[in-house]
Amino acid sequence: MSRAKTWKKIVISALLLVVLFFILGFVYVFIGDGSSSKLTQVKAINVHYATVKPPPKPSPNTPVGVALEALDSPVAPGSNTSMIITTTPTAKCDITVSYDGRKSTDSGLVPKTADAYGSITWSWTVPQNTPSGNWPIYVACYFHTKWAQLDETLDVSNSAQ
Repeated sequence: MSRAKTWKKIVISALLLVVLFFILGFVYVFIGDGSSSKLTQVKAINVHYATVKPPPKPSPNTPVGVALEALDSPVAPGSNTSMIITTTPTAKCDITVSYDGRKSTDSGLVPKTADAYGSITWSWTVPQNTPSGNWPIYVACYFHTKWAQLDETLDVSNSAQ
């Protein structure tokens, strides 16, 4: 047998193997490998989410009250603290915190409006140089012509962590 015929047979055999692998790959991908793992069709379903309606807005003659829900106290000088109150929904409230006879000017102590559930949260930092003691917190809430106030104390202590 000549060399040319041998190379011709090798090239033809190689091409036949390539075509055979291509056909087997096609069969495997599009027809499957015989196992039970087949793609399944997923049906879309309608999901209905429950909508929560906010509570009704209070009438203008609704009485106003203020209740303390939470106060981070005692607190160390230089630490953050927070206060949560509940009042009449949409009431406007002011807060004043004084240390050693001076009103705090912390940026967290700003007037706020209660949410639809009557909740307000204030967060602020107690100055590093605040002496230990009980310092007054005054909250005043206004709703139309009515108002209410809350007086609390913040315990500042060097031993608080």
